[in-house]
Amino acid sequence: MATGLLSTITVHPDIEFQGINQGPLQSVLLTICFSGKLPTQVIERNSPVHISISFGEEYASFTSPVVEAVSMDLCSSSGESMHPDGAVSDTNSPAHQDVSDDIQIPFLPLRHFDNSDWNTWATLSKNIESWLVDVGSETQLWTWGRDAFWLAFIAAYPLFPRGSWPKWDSRIPLEGPFIEQWLEQSGDHTVIAQEQDSIRVDIWDEFCKHAALFFPHSLVVSD
Repeated sequence: MATGLLSTITVHPDIEFQGINQGPLQSVLLTICFSGKLPTQVIERNSPVHISISFGEEYASFTSPVVEAVSMDLCSSSGESMHPDGAVSDTNSPAHQDVSDDIQIPFLPLRHFDNSDWNTWATLSKNIESWLVDVGSETQLWTWGRDAFWLAFIAAYPLFPRGSWPKWDSRIPLEGPFIEQWLEQSGDHTVIAQEQDSIRVDIWDEFCKHAALFFPHSLVVSD
């Protein structure tokens, strides 16, 4: 049986320490790009791509990888894309004219965004909220938007569920990995004022990774 093409990389996930002796591995955003174009006779057949994740057996009793796949175009942007050989190509060339722009995200890109200012995050959370309630629920885009909303909301109001914070649309549930983990941790730790800046830095890093799932372009513009 032919093995076909095989590409292997090694990554080193960060560890999010939640205590002195333990902490989960952070999620890794992995993008798989395919260069070239398939001929018609191949497109008409089902072409499976096998993805496997492995790590040392000594960690097996503590954690296990969970892989989720979403079919979408993350390898094209408005400017240029990177090929496996390191060469940069212009995505405005004819080979890249078939990029889909059907997904409209009105709050991106971010304009004059100050990730250290809670007011900026508060405005972003309201913009996401206004857009999200009009997006069909039970879709990947809605789930992505829900998680983006909670990232922005907590960055604006890091004392949540304590302190002062505005009501949000009841159609946006307190669900999703980020907000659920935040609420779980809030029972063990009360955020103090001195921690809010560092929280926004961490959330900004997470927001950038999260945004790239549906917006593979420059996230912040100054125009």
